Amino acid sequence: MGKAVAFHGYKSSPENIDWLIAPLREAGFKVVTPVIRDVDDGYEEGLKELPADVVAGHSMGGTVALLLAARNPGSVKCVIAVASPVDRRLQLQYLLQSEDPYLKKLANNLASLGNKLEQTSPSRFIGNGMPPVLYIRGSEDRVVPRTHVDILAGLSDRFNFPLEVVEIEGMAHSPQREGHVAVVADAVKKFVAKYCAP
Repeated sequence: MGKAVAFHGYKSSPENIDWLIAPLREAGFKVVTPVIRDVDDGYEEGLKELPADVVAGHSMGGTVALLLAARNPGSVKCVIAVASPVDRRLQLQYLLQSEDPYLKKLANNLASLGNKLEQTSPSRFIGNGMPPVLYIRGSEDRVVPRTHVDILAGLSDRFNFPLEVVEIEGMAHSPQREGHVAVVADAVKKFVAKYCAP
C-alpha cells in the first residue's frame, strides 16, 4: 500500500479536508494526516513521514506539501496542492491590499513572520528533481490569487516537471458544494493513477 501525507489549512484540522483525504484513500493510499500550526511546523512533521508517494494539502497545507517536495528531491513521487500560496511574500502583498477583515488578519499573521516568509516559500526551492504537481484552485478564490499558478507554471517550464492545473468554476478557497468536491476527487484520482499509483 502506498503512503500519502495530507496537510490541512491554517487554523483548520484534518476533519476539514476529508474531500482531499477520501479520494487518496479510495485510490489505495494509506493517508497520514498530521495536525499542524504553521508552514514551519508542517514541514518538520512532514519530514518525519518521508519518503511518501504523495504529499497533498489545502491552502497552507499545500504550501507545506510543495516545500517538502522541493527541498527533498527524490523523497516524494507527486504533489497535490489546493489553493496554496507558492510565493509567500507575494501572498502577503496581495493580502495587504484587501479591505476584508479576515484577509487583513491573515496579512498581519504573515507579516509577523518577517524573513521566515522567504524561507518557507516553495518558489525559492523548486528546482531540478521536482516531482509532478497537481494544482487545484477555484475560479472564485479570494484568498490566494491565480498568480501563484503562473509562478508554478514558469517553474515547471524552467525545471521540466509535469504540472497539471485544474480550475473549478464557481469554487471559492475550498470545495463547499458537492459538485466541487466531486471534481476535486476526480482530478486527484486521475492524477495519482497517472503519476504515483501505489
